[in-house]
Amino acid sequence: MKAVLAIAGNTFREAMRDRILYLFLGFAILLLVGSKVFGMLTVGDETKVILDLGLAGLQFFSMLIAVMMSVVLISREIESRTVFVILAKPVRRWQFLLGKYLGLVATVALNLSFMTAILVAVLAVYRHELRAGVLLVALMTLLEMVLVAAFATLFAVLTKPILGSVLTLGVFLIGHVSQDLWLLTRHLPGAATRAVVTVVYHLVPNLERFNFKTEVVHSLPVPAAAVGWAVSYGLAFTGVVLVLACLQLGRKDLV
Repeated sequence: MKAVLAIAGNTFREAMRDRILYLFLGFAILLLVGSKVFGMLTVGDETKVILDLGLAGLQFFSMLIAVMMSVVLISREIESRTVFVILAKPVRRWQFLLGKYLGLVATVALNLSFMTAILVAVLAVYRHELRAGVLLVALMTLLEMVLVAAFATLFAVLTKPILGSVLTLGVFLIGHVSQDLWLLTRHLPGAATRAVVTVVYHLVPNLERFNFKTEVVHSLPVPAAAVGWAVSYGLAFTGVVLVLACLQLGRKDLV
């Protein structure tokens, strides 16, 4: 475990020095602060507009950081063969991959916390409101990104960097419409087409399980059972994907 934590810490420090991270973070800050402007220009409850845009921004930019940083922190190590320097030490392949993954998750968590703090500050300054639901959405977004980062790690091992990023984005997008895909199978012609869509539905996680933005924006009650199920679902799915990634890296010819 000591090796895993050492790699995770080094990965986190490496990520915090990367310029692309600050580019995404800068855009996120602009969106969060600019949500006040959109709120003023929109007819309706200004607080709901700020919350809606702000919470969507948390999710979107956290996803971008998870996807792009996985390319920088994992694929680059494998492609440049610098992984050999680490594996030459008493470090197993699964320890290397798990350390990289934990460093990536720590990077996403720190930036998500920073963006959440900005959103809370915007609400407090402009609307004089504090909503505990924002913290719930932030935690659920982090759990979602933990799962997305696991897929990014798997694809970083399986494919080239660009294709891995595209596949991870595909998982994110399909994961948010998976329920619609399931309903679509009832109307698709041909058994083969329905079978393909059904397979995709079961392989890709239903990321809408982590989405409680509507409840928070409209001040609706959040069922504790739904939160508990989302946590269990996310952690179990993440564990399976990480095991697959470690097994694949163990078989991968790095020469």
